[in-house]
Amino acid sequence: MIKNSQKDNTSFALYVDEDLQKVTYDVKKGESFHLDIASFKANKDIDITVNVYDDASFEGAFADFSPSSFTFILNVNLLGRGSKCLFHGVSIASKGAIKKFYPSVNHSSIETEALMSNYGIVRDDSRLVFSGVSHIDKGAKKAATRQEAKIIVFDKSGDAQASPILKIDDNDVQASHAAVVGRLNEDHLFYLESRGVNEEEAKRLITLGYLKPIEQYFNDDSINSKIDQAIEEGV
Repeated sequence: MIKNSQKDNTSFALYVDEDLQKVTYDVKKGESFHLDIASFKANKDIDITVNVYDDASFEGAFADFSPSSFTFILNVNLLGRGSKCLFHGVSIASKGAIKKFYPSVNHSSIETEALMSNYGIVRDDSRLVFSGVSHIDKGAKKAATRQEAKIIVFDKSGDAQASPILKIDDNDVQASHAAVVGRLNEDHLFYLESRGVNEEEAKRLITLGYLKPIEQYFNDDSINSKIDQAIEEGV
């Protein structure tokens, strides 16, 4: 089911709880575009391109609680001066699912800005990959870009890869990235368990704190209730 809602003349929201086909969006000069995706059912591969022009902005979020294996591709092209991109994704991979996320941004004009961050949890023998590319073209002066990828692996049989990539072809820019993959912090577990919280409840609380902030992108109480339920069931 796809729900489109127009917030004002230049700002839109899109909520998806089933398959999203390969699509391209153009964000014209001075416009704002919001693409908020919530997935709770089996997904096929998702491929999205967003072209952002002068003084326009794209803000997106992907809350993935699908039980299936799939590949998510997001290509954001900052084509106009002053164009901006903000994207945040979260995912739980469990029950043997293999999920691959490739969120990338290309800075082709001056004074462009982008932040892409992705957070994930791996359970059971599942695999989760975050591997986005931030590319600043030659001539895209004063561009600023950052990629973040962080994954917690709950079980020894799980596997994860976080590899944000920077490709920088100009000097007068700001570029950074962060990548963290780790097992569940034993100190956190011990702290909670020493206060009467069992291991599964401790994992639930840690997951809520890690993934629940995605709800700030969704102005829909029913979607946020589904996200809470999906986090509970995923742990």
